[in-house]
Amino acid sequence: MKVFDVEAKLQELQSYTKHSLVTIAQFRMLFPDYQENALKVRLHQLVKRGTLDKVCRGVWSYPKSKYYATTDLRYLPHLLRQTDINYISLESVLSKHSIISQQMFNFLTVMTTGRGGKFNTSMGTLELIHTKRDPLTLLTETFPVQDVPIREATIERAWKDLKNVGRNTNMIDLEELEISIAEQNSHSTKGAV
Repeated sequence: MKVFDVEAKLQELQSYTKHSLVTIAQFRMLFPDYQENALKVRLHQLVKRGTLDKVCRGVWSYPKSKYYATTDLRYLPHLLRQTDINYISLESVLSKHSIISQQMFNFLTVMTTGRGGKFNTSMGTLELIHTKRDPLTLLTETFPVQDVPIREATIERAWKDLKNVGRNTNMIDLEELEISIAEQNSHSTKGAV
């Protein structure tokens, strides 16, 4: 596995994925002749050489990717919980809409139908919180994020999630919450969220 070969294959892969992240499973697909241990050793060498950045267990980023500057934490949940429904919620959504005064820089809160966990990565911190909610219901209370493989909760769903998981609600500006929910609901009845 020469650096040139790695870079060529990563560029080809990322022309499909549209982000700079790559998983161990994708490396196995790109280099099927490598045994598991040999592949891990080679990936470690590529990180030491600066060809790859280690993001978290099983995920790397390719710094020379044309998508490197635009790849952020929102791309990570679908790589870590590929078979589950994941959506941005809780403090991340409420902060985005100025319903809580705390700004969420380099921190993303995501509800998932998969296993929860906290990932301190080179890109920031990703917190996955498990939900048992019905997947079909989740699809009606979330919307797709443009150009990113994740959904985002409505303000009302994020507020309900915050209460359901027992998070601190003292930071919530209840007046702003009511106004924001009403505005978002009026936009969604017009066909856009």
